[in-house]
Amino acid sequence: MAFGASASASPITSAPPALYVNGNVKLVYIGGDAGDRSVLSMTDGPANVFCNKSGASCTATAPGTIVDLGSHTGVLNFTLANTTVTSVFDTANTAADGYYHARITADYADLGIFSMPEGAATVIDSLLDTAHIVYYIGFEDRMHGDYDYNDFVFALIDPPIAGVPEPLTISLLGAGLLGLGFSRHKARA
Repeated sequence: MAFGASASASPITSAPPALYVNGNVKLVYIGGDAGDRSVLSMTDGPANVFCNKSGASCTATAPGTIVDLGSHTGVLNFTLANTTVTSVFDTANTAADGYYHARITADYADLGIFSMPEGAATVIDSLLDTAHIVYYIGFEDRMHGDYDYNDFVFALIDPPIAGVPEPLTISLLGAGLLGLGFSRHKARA
């Protein structure tokens, strides 16, 4: 797949945001512009979630492919193993070159890479509503590479657990109860 050049080809020196989830997590493969074969896995979870090219351990993934990881709470970490040059990178730590090899954002355009394939965009749109959280993750797959973060790209979609109120709702409810208690105490005095 040739998608075009990246608009922001520079190494990342500050930690990307943590991938905090609280619900039934789904991943959607978007694509990649890499000559090397790479495999995405979870650090504490399934191996060979997506592959950008067919190899001994898995078959090439088509853009728009969904993997349902099930219910998770906490921070998730993903690893990308470049099987062509035997390098492994993850979403939370610097590599031996001192740079982060994953760019994480809530806005696909912020990745500054190729246009999202229609199949992937349609699938992601079908999984989203106003309550969902989406992260777009782009990997650089080589040590001392071009740092364009377009070599392996996927989306993480995390709907909040049903019935769990948002923090703002909880704080408003608490303030209301506090006010009610204060007014009852004042009425007794």
